[in-house]
Amino acid sequence: MTLSDFATFTTAISGIAVTISIVYLALQTHQNTRHVRAQINQGRVALIAELLLTGTDADVAAAGLLATTGSATPEAVKKRQFQFFVAAQMFGWQDSFSQHERGLLDEDIYKAMRVAIDQAFTQPAYREAYETLFRTPGTKFSAFVDEAIARLPQPAAGMKKPV
Repeated sequence: MTLSDFATFTTAISGIAVTISIVYLALQTHQNTRHVRAQINQGRVALIAELLLTGTDADVAAAGLLATTGSATPEAVKKRQFQFFVAAQMFGWQDSFSQHERGLLDEDIYKAMRVAIDQAFTQPAYREAYETLFRTPGTKFSAFVDEAIARLPQPAAGMKKPV
């Protein structure tokens, strides 16, 4: 093999190595983009959940009711507290669902979330809170929750709703 042949061979190898490096860089960039989006979404969900959980404080719930309805009965305050708590849970579930859809959440965690949803939605109060505060027709998460609710037994007609 002459020096010229060796130079041609090393140039070809160099071209292949550069191509492999570019493909690897593209894959890494794509993965980093997915992770950044997940982090942005988690930050958004954390802020919303924090605001909702702040609304579960009796004084905050009462102030919100007074400002929006002009009345803050103890029953209305308790209902508002429960609804805000449920909404905070739903934002967490929505985040887990979204991360699972993107392949960023382990299957075990996803299954645990599904069990939590199934257990929660056996209660009429959860279904009511979902319908009034969270359900957004046309979204993947709402379709997922609607499907989960449809699989569950319907609550008995006389089942009492909390507060």
